[in-house]
Amino acid sequence: MSETLLRAEGLSVRYGRSEALRPLSLEAGQGSLTLVLGANGAGKSTLVRTLAGAVMPQTGRVFLAGADITWVPAHQRVRRGIALVPEGRGRLPGLSVKDNLVLGWHAAPRARRGDRAAGFAAVLALFPILGDRMEQDCSTLSGGEMQMLAIARALLAKPQVLLLDEPSLGLAPIAVARVYEALAKLVAGGLAMVLVEQKAIPLACASETTIVLQNGRMIFHERRRPTADELAALYLGEGVL
Repeated sequence: MSETLLRAEGLSVRYGRSEALRPLSLEAGQGSLTLVLGANGAGKSTLVRTLAGAVMPQTGRVFLAGADITWVPAHQRVRRGIALVPEGRGRLPGLSVKDNLVLGWHAAPRARRGDRAAGFAAVLALFPILGDRMEQDCSTLSGGEMQMLAIARALLAKPQVLLLDEPSLGLAPIAVARVYEALAKLVAGGLAMVLVEQKAIPLACASETTIVLQNGRMIFHERRRPTADELAALYLGEGVL
């Protein structure tokens, strides 16, 4: 793997008496994809929310570029270089597409923010349809357009690490293809990406690791994707591979 940007060591999370995430460790390097798979309730969202600082762990540590950020709150992690695209796309109804992008640009620290027009041009090159929707209320966008806007807004914060929670959820196949085409370009451009999904995705990267979670426990962690038969066995609880 290339230079490690994000590292988690022994992370565990509890919600009351419920153990949502059992101790696990992972790394995400520059220009790499870490794919996190699992059924509903497996702990996938808890994992990325903990990496983003929205949830604090009971045990373990999170490091960004070697610095311990375990107790750094979410809004400060954004400024340090971690952006989360949450499940549900983080809708901001009442705001236009342009307003959403401006918010993303302001989330970046001044030292990395750069020229706003240049930042907008970069994300619109990835998602050209947004250029035709700039004055439109974001709540009127299609599901695919909302997902593109959520990713664009996160990218304008200039992250080193992009966390995505089920970006294909509820999207039509053509929208999924467009979103994943853009994500592939981002990884190829050097972004570290941690991507949560329930099932296999149409994105393959040269530097790729797959994690499978079940009931908060990591049951697969390898520098490859499991085969369809392996994944079925893992999801059905027929053992750890």
